[in-house]
Amino acid sequence: MKLSEINNENLTDNQIDKIVFSNVKDSGKSAKYGIVFGSYTLQKYRVEQAASLYKEGRVKKLILTGGKGGISNINNEDVPEAEIMKMSLVEKGVSEQDLILDDTSNSTIENGINVAKILNNLEGSIQELLLISSEFHLKRCMAIMKKYYKENIDYILVPAKDGFTDKENWFLSENEYNSGRNLVEFEADLLIKYAKEGKNYDLDI
Repeated sequence: MKLSEINNENLTDNQIDKIVFSNVKDSGKSAKYGIVFGSYTLQKYRVEQAASLYKEGRVKKLILTGGKGGISNINNEDVPEAEIMKMSLVEKGVSEQDLILDDTSNSTIENGINVAKILNNLEGSIQELLLISSEFHLKRCMAIMKKYYKENIDYILVPAKDGFTDKENWFLSENEYNSGRNLVEFEADLLIKYAKEGKNYDLDI
């Protein structure tokens, strides 16, 4: 079944789990470029995962995405997500020369559009990309990259576990703002909504 064929009213936990987390697993492969998707509230986990991948040699260069106008900027931060991630990664030993910034995008769709422009201006043919984000966010990251960059390359999905939005624990929390349940239910709804509207690739579920 395609995302666009799903009725997103009264979804069960099992349906939500399948929509958001099915086939989201790290293949263990490497790539020259990795994309780190921004979030003020969850960037710590994403930065830690990105730094580990870099030190392991699984990725050579990291593209950091995120401006300061996204929905996660609940404290009205004045420094873009990408810039904050850059500072953290340099502190963790990542070479500044290996960091590419998109500091103007304020949504995952804008992330994808801007990163596609960056990738299209790089030399060489790109056949694989590491996508680094929270586990619940990775499927939408892939659907957006398939829509705005390339459909048929190897997207290597690397989850940044945080202990409350992950596949094994999201359902344990109440549906309060920014809880695991709240974020995952919102994600399922967006995946379906954007597929119906043609804003992300219509994945098979």
